[in-house]
Amino acid sequence: MRIMQALQTNLDGKSKQYKDPALTHLFLMNNIHYMVRSVRRSEAKDLLGDDWVQRHRRIVQQHANQYKRTAWSKILQTLSVQGLTSSGGGSAMSGDGGNSSGVSRALIKDRFKIFNVQFEELHQKQSQWTVPDSELRESLRLAVAEVLLPAYRSFIKRFGPLVEAGKTPAKYIRYTAEDLERMLGEFFEGKTLIESKR
Repeated sequence: MRIMQALQTNLDGKSKQYKDPALTHLFLMNNIHYMVRSVRRSEAKDLLGDDWVQRHRRIVQQHANQYKRTAWSKILQTLSVQGLTSSGGGSAMSGDGGNSSGVSRALIKDRFKIFNVQFEELHQKQSQWTVPDSELRESLRLAVAEVLLPAYRSFIKRFGPLVEAGKTPAKYIRYTAEDLERMLGEFFEGKTLIESKR
């Protein structure tokens, strides 16, 4: 019991060394998950009990959720309609989602540019991060995909036509939802920078 407390204290201390809060949550998620798996497979489970295992599985999930919130809230904000409608007296968009009047093309192009830069940064950085447990890695990718892809599809459906009608739409809409999904599949693989640049 005391060993586990010492281990937890040690983990908390090491987690504070990371400058990126998303990486801090990933580190704690990985290590607590490893502890839980090790306890479940050993005689320590009899000493610590099912309550300990369940409590720490919830802690793993909390860190996964915190990672998702910390790492992805900024980019999801880019795909939000907030700040796009009726700013400065332009006509507001209709609720049917099909009418984009009143939204400036420049503003939409800007949002796409910001999204592209942010996603590329996340991809570059988080492809180098590692989640050793394949099940945990897949569930984390899926959790990100479940929030990112619908938001992206919705944004493209609603505002894509504004950009596609202009010059060089590929400059702004660089990715399909399928491209993003494929790239999410490269997250947490622990790739080096050279590998990820191919």
